[in-house]
Amino acid sequence: MSDSTSRILAWHRDRLYGRLRAQHFRSRALGIEKPYYVYEAPGLSQATAAPVVYLFRGHEREWVNMEEDGSRNRSTAIQDIDVRIREGLLPPMLVVMPGLNSANNHVPSLGIDMAGSWSTTLDGLGRGRFWTYLTDELLPAVADDYPQTEQGPRLMAGFSLGGYTVHLLALKRPGLFTHAAMYDGTFMWPGHQDPRTDRRGRYTDRIWGGAEIFDAALGSPRKPAAMQQWNPTDMLMAASPDALAKLRTTTYWVACASSDGRKGNLDRARFVVEQLQAHNLPLGFGDDDPIFHPAAAHTWHWADRFVVTFLQRALRQRPTSAEDVATQEGKQS
Repeated sequence: MSDSTSRILAWHRDRLYGRLRAQHFRSRALGIEKPYYVYEAPGLSQATAAPVVYLFRGHEREWVNMEEDGSRNRSTAIQDIDVRIREGLLPPMLVVMPGLNSANNHVPSLGIDMAGSWSTTLDGLGRGRFWTYLTDELLPAVADDYPQTEQGPRLMAGFSLGGYTVHLLALKRPGLFTHAAMYDGTFMWPGHQDPRTDRRGRYTDRIWGGAEIFDAALGSPRKPAAMQQWNPTDMLMAASPDALAKLRTTTYWVACASSDGRKGNLDRARFVVEQLQAHNLPLGFGDDDPIFHPAAAHTWHWADRFVVTFLQRALRQRPTSAEDVATQEGKQS
C-alpha cells in the first residue's frame, strides 16, 4: 500500500460512519493491476436496490484526498456524502472511484482505449485499453461484488476531464446509467472545430487538438480515427431515433464554474446543454444557465458541493439547490 493510500484511509477511518476501502483489480485489458476506491455506506449490506455511484476525474485518489488542490478545508466528497446518509438525506449507497490515469497522475487516459504512445517506464497505464477495462471488466465486477445494487439506480458524476468521461459513457452506453452528472467538464466541440476562434486547420480546438497532455490518449499528431471515435458530441448530433430513445432514459445534470468564459469550460457547458435540449434529453437542472453558483470555481471544494447537490436532487431524498448547499456550508464553517 502506498504512503498516499495509507494517509487517505487514515484520514477517513475515524471520520466516516461507513467505510472507505482501497481495492485493486487485475485487468486483462490493461495487463496490470489497477487500483480504485470504494465507499460502503452504513446499512449497505442490508439494503435492497441500493444506488451505485461512479465518480470520475482521473486518479483514483482525487475524490478522497483532502490535499488535492488546497480548496478543501474540512472534508472530502465522501465525507460529505457519508454525513448526509447518516442524516437521512441520502440513502445507503456504494460509491466507486476508478483510477483512469498514470500512477503519477501526469498522463490521462480519458477512459478511452488510448491511441498514442507513452514511456514503457510509466506506471499505471499498462496497455492503455481503459474503455475496455472500465466497461467490460470493472463495471461488471462491481455489480458481481455488490449484488444489493443490481436493482438500484446507477449514477455517475465527473469533474473536469471526469465530466468528459461521463459524457462519453452516457453516449456510448446509452441507458446504462440512470443519471449522468458533469461539473465544469472539458467537453468536445463538433468535429473538434472551436466556434470561438478564427484559426484554420483540421482541429481548431486548441485543447483537444493540440494539448500535449492528450498526446498519449489521442496521438501526436492526432489520429483522426481516435478523434472521431471518442467524440461524444458528434455521437449525439448523429444519433439515430433508436439511440435517442435509449439516451432519454438517462437524466443529464450539467453545471459549470461561473467565470471561465472563453478561456475555460463555461462555453462548452452551455453548448452541451443546448445540444441536450435540442435532442429532447432530460435535464436534471432544467433549462437554466449551467452556472452552478455565482461563486463556483474549478476547484474540488465546488466539485464536492456539486456532487452532493446532484445526489440529493437525483435520489429525491430531499430536493435542494446549489444555493441551499452553499448556505449549509456557510453555517457549518
